[in-house]
Amino acid sequence: MVERPVAAPRRKPPDATSHSALVTVIRTLTTSQSAEQRELQKTRLEKEFKESQKQIDKLVKDHKKDVDECLVAFRDVSTQISSCRQRIYNVRSTLSNCRGLLQSRRDDLKKLWEEDKQHRHVAQIMQQLEELREVKHKVDLLIEQKDHFEAAKLIAQSRDLIETRLSSINGLSQLRNQLADSSEALAKRIETQLAQMVVQEPFDFHMIDVVRGMPESWLGESELTLRLSGKLNQQRQLQGSVLSTRIQSHLAALSVLDGAHGVVERLLALSATQISKQVSESISLMRQKAAHDENLHGNDKSHLAQLIQMVVCQLESSRSAHAVLAECAGKIPQIGVEASQKVLPAFWYAAQSAVESLVSDHLDIASGSRQSDQSTSLRSITTQLFRFDAASYSLGSSFASPSSQASLTVCPPSPFNIVPMYPWLRRLMEAVEAATGVQMCQLRRFVHSFVMEMFVERVKTNLEERLIEALKLDDSRLITSGDSPILTSTERVADLCREVHELIVQMDSYAHRFAAIWVLVLTEYATHITQLYEKTTSPPMDGDSATRRKISSAVWAADEDISRLLMSLPNWILANSTQGTSPNSATQTPANMESEREVRDRNERESEILISNLGTQKQIERSELLGDNSDIRTLAALHESLRWFSYELRVLINSLPAKVRNSLRECKVTVKHGVDGRVGNDEAVLTALEEVISRLEGVSSKCLLVLHLELRVHCFYHLLPLARLRPSSHEDTDPEVVELGRDLQMFHSLLSTYLSPPKMRYIFDGLGHLCASIFIHSSQHMQRLTEVTRKRVSRNIWGVQQRLAQITARREAELDRARNFFELLAYDPDELLCVLADRLSQFSPIELNHLVALSVRSHPTLSSQRGVLDEKLSQLRQMLKR
Repeated sequence: MVERPVAAPRRKPPDATSHSALVTVIRTLTTSQSAEQRELQKTRLEKEFKESQKQIDKLVKDHKKDVDECLVAFRDVSTQISSCRQRIYNVRSTLSNCRGLLQSRRDDLKKLWEEDKQHRHVAQIMQQLEELREVKHKVDLLIEQKDHFEAAKLIAQSRDLIETRLSSINGLSQLRNQLADSSEALAKRIETQLAQMVVQEPFDFHMIDVVRGMPESWLGESELTLRLSGKLNQQRQLQGSVLSTRIQSHLAALSVLDGAHGVVERLLALSATQISKQVSESISLMRQKAAHDENLHGNDKSHLAQLIQMVVCQLESSRSAHAVLAECAGKIPQIGVEASQKVLPAFWYAAQSAVESLVSDHLDIASGSRQSDQSTSLRSITTQLFRFDAASYSLGSSFASPSSQASLTVCPPSPFNIVPMYPWLRRLMEAVEAATGVQMCQLRRFVHSFVMEMFVERVKTNLEERLIEALKLDDSRLITSGDSPILTSTERVADLCREVHELIVQMDSYAHRFAAIWVLVLTEYATHITQLYEKTTSPPMDGDSATRRKISSAVWAADEDISRLLMSLPNWILANSTQGTSPNSATQTPANMESEREVRDRNERESEILISNLGTQKQIERSELLGDNSDIRTLAALHESLRWFSYELRVLINSLPAKVRNSLRECKVTVKHGVDGRVGNDEAVLTALEEVISRLEGVSSKCLLVLHLELRVHCFYHLLPLARLRPSSHEDTDPEVVELGRDLQMFHSLLSTYLSPPKMRYIFDGLGHLCASIFIHSSQHMQRLTEVTRKRVSRNIWGVQQRLAQITARREAELDRARNFFELLAYDPDELLCVLADRLSQFSPIELNHLVALSVRSHPTLSSQRGVLDEKLSQLRQMLKR
């Protein structure tokens, strides 16, 4: 093993002491001025130098072997370095030769590179052309996958490629046209689908609800029901982010296709067409439903109300979809906010036009214009108002005139069809005006023109004609309403009032016009009723229809003082205590609400009133009585009918919405008063209605009061003549009493058919007291009372009492008082005064005077003596004072 040379140890640096000594020496030599000192330092340096030399020689001697080895190694390294330098030179020479060779081939390589570049470009163009040929197929696949955005993006990229990089290539016109056709077809498809999203889908959703309620056998009858039935199980996609995402995607696709130029205008045109089409389909669907509904008649308007409700709901859903469309369009930079703001106004314009067409077809405006009595100029204005075929907004055949196509309707056209449609039309009009900010929208102008210029007059004419027909009806046949028989004419007029009430409620915007017609109808009816009452209570005299005389009971009822006194009595109040409730109510006021004392007091008051008026008459003529049975029935039927009618009217008025009632309080109307038709001042409509109802209630009260008084007039008519002296004596009841009984029975038989039990009690209660008072009062007209006469009077009293008891099912004890009155005449005057001392409470002071006076006149001796009567009456007065 060859030993490697060992490197000589490195010299250690001198320590700090030697360095400092050297520095000290140098400083001494340079700064010292003494030569000796410099010599001393020089000597020292020489000495140290010699020592160092010796040390170096020693070290070299000791390491000689190592030094030799280092020199040999140095020579080897130097030789190798020289060899490397030679090789490097050779490489440089070779590289120089290569560079020369490469320089000579550069032009050839550049030419080849350029040719290769051209070949690659041609290959790329060929590939692009091949891809362009596949664009149509790829677009169709994307459309089938409903990826319209990618399809639009592919078409846009292909179009940009042809117009830019491939624009200089000839012969691409076919591909260019193919791309243009695909772009146009895709744009139309997207626009159509957008129109379906915002119109057809909202409309179909509501029509599907109708189809869902149809039997399966109906669904195959039309293409429409087949199409809708196929969507029954589809999920609605009209709300939330689903619709917004779909619309956003389609709008983005359109913006990629053509920059969305004119997209909003085209969409709005398609939307208007779709709205018209969908409204027509809604009509067709409702026509099919109405055709199968066997429960309704052909002129039933319920399907029309369902139709207009469905159309309004469809338009509201479509409006929401259009709002989403406008919002999404505003987010597309290519469309902009300004264009998106046109969406909703254009939608409402098209919606109003479609609804106008639907309403116009169902209102039979053309026929109504021909039947109108308006002037030629007004008819011209009306025709222009309601024609759509010449309008600038007409779209398709839906707005054609009636002469150009058959109108689709779900019921026969009639101006009265506006009534079931108006509530939903008003909702739509309010929505339009709230959305557009206009005070009166196009649809409201249309409806307002129709209602004010045609419908109100048609309603007025129709009601007047039907009122005339109702008043001409034969009221001999009655209609039973609940427990009360009602005149046929009254029932018909009540139906007219219900129709007007429905018009006011359904079309409250025109409540003042219909309420004025209502006042007119009621005024005419009240006039007719007043005339009928006057005719009934003023029968012709001696068969001469031109000469009439008012019956006594009617004269009394017309007297304000007498009628007010009679109506203030408790029996009148009790009989009419149910006026504020339903006349057919089963709850009746019990007769025993009055005590016996109260009954006697009011009977006495009534008898006093009647005797003070009729008892002083010498004789009542037969012509002053109501003897015709038909007149009695008429008064009874009038009372119940007018009472029922007034109640129905108040129910109708009270059922009006508060808003309508408030408006009618502010609305003024001119009313004709009385039979003479004099014009009164302007009054609030509700006040006018209340006055007419009060007039009818007044006539009703008069009818009842006349019947009440008529029976009492009959009592006076038959009983007062009994006070006259009869030449013959017999054991039978006088014929006047028998005739009175027949009259009472006739009245009871006739009135019980018409009047309620409280009214019957009002009419017949108190007759016993009155008859007793008449018997007693008539005693003052008797010159003398014999035993035979006294028995005859007792028989007559008993006959009246028996007949009244049969009718009222009560004993009529008041007639016992009359019989006791005449039985007391069996005593002579002195005995009579003694007997009366204990029986003063049975008779009034006037009746006691009549009793004592007749007793004196009937005495064979005292009747001829002067002063006896005054003496006996004075004794009676003294007794009464005690």
